Amino acid sequence: MPLIGVGLLYRHGYFTQSLSADGWQGERYPANDPNGLPLELLRHPDGSPVKVTVTLAGGAPLAAQVWHARVGRVPLLLLDSYVEENEPSLQEVTDRLYGGGSDHRLRQELLLGIGGVRAVRAFCAITGHPEPEVFHTNEGHAGFLGLERIRTYAAQGLSFDEALEACRAGTVFTTHTPFPAGIDRFPRDLIERHFSGEAADPALPVERVLALGAETYPGGDPHVFNMAVMGMRLAQRVNGVSKLHGAVSRQMFSGLWPGFEEAEVPIGSITNGVHPATWVAPEVLDLADPGPAVLSESGDRDWDRVAGLPAELIWSTRRPCARAWSSRPAPGCGRPGGSAARATPS
Repeated sequence: MPLIGVGLLYRHGYFTQSLSADGWQGERYPANDPNGLPLELLRHPDGSPVKVTVTLAGGAPLAAQVWHARVGRVPLLLLDSYVEENEPSLQEVTDRLYGGGSDHRLRQELLLGIGGVRAVRAFCAITGHPEPEVFHTNEGHAGFLGLERIRTYAAQGLSFDEALEACRAGTVFTTHTPFPAGIDRFPRDLIERHFSGEAADPALPVERVLALGAETYPGGDPHVFNMAVMGMRLAQRVNGVSKLHGAVSRQMFSGLWPGFEEAEVPIGSITNGVHPATWVAPEVLDLADPGPAVLSESGDRDWDRVAGLPAELIWSTRRPCARAWSSRPAPGCGRPGGSAARATPS
């Protein structure tokens, strides 16, 4: 699949933890130098850095350069607001993960969503990478990408409603949060400031934008803009990340589909998982090998057999694998020719 990943390049990332002598947690935010990381600036053919710009409240421009990382075969584009064009406060938009108040967080999500689509567009034009046909938003953080896509369709002559339908046909949404307090919700008037006045765009009427994130269901707050709700209204398919989470999400968001029984709410689930043949060390796979005859018929390992093995055998198998992983040696974790080096998390 010709995938493209998009994110923010946090200058300070997430904090590193330490404990004081009396047991209190301390946080430290070390600064990252992008030039010392396995990244390269995305550049135009003339060598100048690619920069995307997003208009904020009051017409203030927020610019970001685009760093390119190669994650296996997948390009990852990371937006970085530490550029000279930005005033000091806007340079700090990509300062750290989960930092700042509502206005700061909203600026991050506007850059990620709107700026992210523009970065993908530039990357494809420069490199010849296939233009994406489907966009996936992980939680509501990148939800504003739908508005940028609506803007693009409107520029092609579609009405807002037609552009909305075209956007939905190529958007999928994953919700991770099983409780309402963990979802991004912004004051309605804050969103309005970023899509009206000098920041207004005729293709995105502010009332239509506000309606996308409105909690119009029973118990909803009319004064907030819900990023998860917008993500679902802009998506053709919605899923949770486990069977149980799918059920919880259908209960949480059933008000968006009035008239549907809770079990019929169109939120599915895709359980996070791994490919055991390349994730699990070969020594552990051998423990679950029921024998050539049985394995050839079923094609599966017998994990119930492992559960019944003596703990000493399991532990003696695990220890050399743990030592090998911590020292990151050549492939294998205890014998030549093993495949543990392929067992790296994605």
